[in-house]
Amino acid sequence: MSVTKISERFFGLGFAAIIIMFACCAFTLIAFSGMELWRAVQPSELLTLTKRFDVILDCVAMLTIAMAAMELAHTIVEEEFAQEPRLSAGARTRRVLSRFLVVVVVALAIESLVAIFKLVHEDPSMISDAAYIAFAAAALLAAWGIFIKLSQHGQARGD
Repeated sequence: MSVTKISERFFGLGFAAIIIMFACCAFTLIAFSGMELWRAVQPSELLTLTKRFDVILDCVAMLTIAMAAMELAHTIVEEEFAQEPRLSAGARTRRVLSRFLVVVVVALAIESLVAIFKLVHEDPSMISDAAYIAFAAAALLAAWGIFIKLSQHGQARGD
């Protein structure tokens, strides 16, 4: 067996372990979110409406992170185990980066909204810190668009 085949199997096992761990983390966060949501809607819980709202926002934050973990696991599965040989290296790079950045931008946008909603009730002076997260998401989105435009332009020219 060649060194290349051994390394491919070794790294394949590593990627499989990462995929399983991402999925386990995601399902655990989903379960925690479900437990917290149940607590938030229970009439027997002695929570104020504001506290129920905060618990639900925590659920949204956990689900956002779970979604990101699931999407990353899915991307790794597709890229490492279900490769499409007909894609060029540039197209494959754009696809992987695009999928990753979609998850990051959406997660950052949702997290910034959750943080802003929570801070409105807890400490309004900290809202600017949450706004920085939204600006980071917007900057990533703009940079991603520029990257896609330039890489497609370069590929059209034959670079």
